[in-house]
Amino acid sequence: MSLWRVRTAVEDRPGGLARLVGALAGCGGNIVGLSLHTDVSGVVDEFVVDLPGDHGAALRAVAEHSPSGTVTVVPAHRREVGDDVTRALLLAERLRAHPNRLPDALAELLLADGARWTNLTRIGEDGELDPATAMLVPVGPLRGVLVHRASHPFTWTESSRADALVRSVMPSTGPVPADRTVRTAAGVALGLRQVRKADTPALSDLHRRCSAETVRSRYFAGMDELSPHMLRVFCDPERGLTLAVRPAGEEEPVALGHLMYTLEPGVGEVAFLVEDAWQRRGVGTALARALTATAADWGLAEVRAETTLANAGMMRIMVGLGASVRVWRTGSPYVQARLPVAGALRAGAGRRGGQLARLMGGGGADPR
Repeated sequence: MSLWRVRTAVEDRPGGLARLVGALAGCGGNIVGLSLHTDVSGVVDEFVVDLPGDHGAALRAVAEHSPSGTVTVVPAHRREVGDDVTRALLLAERLRAHPNRLPDALAELLLADGARWTNLTRIGEDGELDPATAMLVPVGPLRGVLVHRASHPFTWTESSRADALVRSVMPSTGPVPADRTVRTAAGVALGLRQVRKADTPALSDLHRRCSAETVRSRYFAGMDELSPHMLRVFCDPERGLTLAVRPAGEEEPVALGHLMYTLEPGVGEVAFLVEDAWQRRGVGTALARALTATAADWGLAEVRAETTLANAGMMRIMVGLGASVRVWRTGSPYVQARLPVAGALRAGAGRRGGQLARLMGGGGADPR
């Protein structure tokens, strides 16, 4: 018998996991570990399987039950079998005494080939940030840990686990401020301020100034007035963060941006409403980048936006930041844009040296 770590996407329909498990059992496989990962392809299942003799037949059986037919297989070791939560807690306890050994701990947590400290302002210059083999784990505004694994790419779930381990042991660098100033591509200064209960009349006025099409694109339905319940949600920090956008020197908001908690660990949901007169002027993009920096500060691995293919503005913003887009189900007009937080911030750093440090520090969005 030999241990193998197998990753594959399972059919997203009732009985999909059962059929795959049955295929492994039919080849004499004994599943000794199972974990679920979120990734660009959806939900990825990881099995640690004890297989007799040649494992080729079992892997072919797994591929037949994968929607994409893609299966990643690497040898596993006995020490890897166990509870992931227990292992992470033990690593966190070890790091409290030796925080500079964080790269070694991350490599052990992620079963990686190695990890090292790196300067975030120079990321991408040496060509080492290949998403197929490497992952950057930010530790502060200026440094991070570059983790390498040649056998298979890191998932968004692993990114979230790595970030959680960092936050459990490293001193806080301070949160990204909610109230700050960003700039559009044209250089227009916009003040961002967290919505408070006193802002509810201004929020209602903003919605009244928006066209029916703009409101429908935001809420998937027409409405003449925001309900008292929705206003309470926007102003409730327990639900997430809502930012009002105001041009410099003005009091009336021209846009709203939301970063809301979801039931999925490491995932936040973003949404925007931009007054018609301010659309196509870079307001949504600047707001999206600011919320992505906040998502990183919260330790989120991914932000998602639910919209329709007809909402060209939202699609352009999310795809421009590096999001992948999936239709909810065949024939549905609704789509889900999924953006890996670390990847979006790395892209900003790559376009302009030191951009990640400025973004994480609240210095403003990319002015391009």
